[in-house]
Amino acid sequence: MKHRGVVQLANSLWDLAVGRRCLTCDRVGPPWCDRCLRSVVDIHTRQTPGGARVVAAARYSGSVRTAVVAYKEHGHLALAVPLGRLLAGALAPGRPSAFGARTAIVPIPSTRAATRMRGNDHACRLARQAGALSGVSAVKALRWASPISDQAGLSASERRLNVAGAMVAKPPRATSSVALVVDDIMTTGATLDEGTRALTSAGWVVASVSVVAGVDDRRALAPRDPLR
Repeated sequence: MKHRGVVQLANSLWDLAVGRRCLTCDRVGPPWCDRCLRSVVDIHTRQTPGGARVVAAARYSGSVRTAVVAYKEHGHLALAVPLGRLLAGALAPGRPSAFGARTAIVPIPSTRAATRMRGNDHACRLARQAGALSGVSAVKALRWASPISDQAGLSASERRLNVAGAMVAKPPRATSSVALVVDDIMTTGATLDEGTRALTSAGWVVASVSVVAGVDDRRALAPRDPLR
């Protein structure tokens, strides 16, 4: 964790020394310029094994994958802003505040091991960014109640078994509270299903599931510009 903090500090000092450049076009300015960010928007839907409809803002490839990996694994926290914009654009049905005051954006949490290694909970940070843009509070209602194995390399069925029953949720403060579940990427959807199960069991109404990017390649919905 200490080493991760040093890496993040070094990245910040490097940005101050040389100025940021867009990860796609390499122009001096924000880490992902508005034009390049808009070019990757590709709103599409997927379905989890449990049948939940997931809205993704982009495909997990090219500069999107580069940005997510740089943000999660290499401490480039400035990328939370553009990634948060993508996530805000994926929130269904487009105007989350229409759900009312009892609505909250609920991120799928990182495991304790991942949080220690990275020095932060990346999904919670993205949820706060998306919430600030959407006018909806982000609430850390979920947590891992039991350890799970690293999901990398596991098949879809193995992932479902790995996370089954491993998450718990805080009960909402008010009845009929609405949760908008979010995460950075969707691979098989097993973790999203587990988060949805835990929230529903605790008394939440899960209204939507959204991610920054989907891993597979499926037909996009009609183009629109969801960025805030």
